[in-house]
Amino acid sequence: MKTTWLAGCFFSLASALCYGADAGVVTILDGNARILRGATWYKVVEGARLQDGDLIEASDRAQVQLELATGPIVNFVGPAALLTVTPGSREGGKPAPAELYLPQGWLKLAVKPAGATLRVRTGFGALSSADAVAVVHAANDVIEVFVETGNARMYDPGKSGGDGAAHDVPSGDFALRAADRPFATAGAAPQKFVAGLPRHFRDPLPSRAAQYQVVRVQLAADRPISYAEAEPWLTGPYRRTFIKRLQPRLTDPEFRAPVMAKLQAYPEWQAVLVPAETASKDKAEPPKAEPSKTEPPKAPEKAEPKFRWPFGGDKK
Repeated sequence: MKTTWLAGCFFSLASALCYGADAGVVTILDGNARILRGATWYKVVEGARLQDGDLIEASDRAQVQLELATGPIVNFVGPAALLTVTPGSREGGKPAPAELYLPQGWLKLAVKPAGATLRVRTGFGALSSADAVAVVHAANDVIEVFVETGNARMYDPGKSGGDGAAHDVPSGDFALRAADRPFATAGAAPQKFVAGLPRHFRDPLPSRAAQYQVVRVQLAADRPISYAEAEPWLTGPYRRTFIKRLQPRLTDPEFRAPVMAKLQAYPEWQAVLVPAETASKDKAEPPKAEPSKTEPPKAPEKAEPKFRWPFGGDKK
């Protein structure tokens, strides 16, 4: 009886520790979405726990809402992908900010003052806030931001993937930065931005995390990531992370073949791939036997007679 009670306590403690390590939870899913964890795709369902480094992809018109463990709420609409670079932390005197990467798509965020700062990075700049409700639209060559309430700060892209110049964006302002245009603001969002805004972004983001505090959902594995799906991430700003993360996929010939065709683009993998290819060829072609270099034995030489006739004469 005591053993059972101790085992139950241990299980409860382990569950609590696992829950504490979660980066957040998926609280709304409308449509199809999937999570890349490690090098494997998993099907997303409501209640799914997020981990540091998860990549969430939403299909066309799908809606996914994430509630991070540090407090911020994020809702994004497909087609879009969102990488949880770091979930943030409330530990220490100054909580570490949570950081997400949005290559393209629409995203709405709600950050409460008591929570950690949230940073959303795109290819053309980043938005950071500790107390704002804002909408971010990222495209191939532009980032657009509308701050509904609170205050936010936008950063130009800097060198080596860092932050450039910072710009404050107060409540009610619209900000834009494009490949061919520097940072600019306006006192209201333009009609084109409003027309493209997902309809449910006009309403406050509901918090549903309390419904999933106890219930834990097991994700169902789908399949490994293909090279075509991985290539944009292998050439993006988080290249180093994905190079290390996806290296186990090199054992799959269907993944390795296109990598070998572009091997110069992946110098980090050359040391792994080139010896592997050489070894496979050596295994496929057994070494040929070399001809023997030993010479045939020579005929024995005729030995001279050691007997001599007396008086210096030889026998004839």
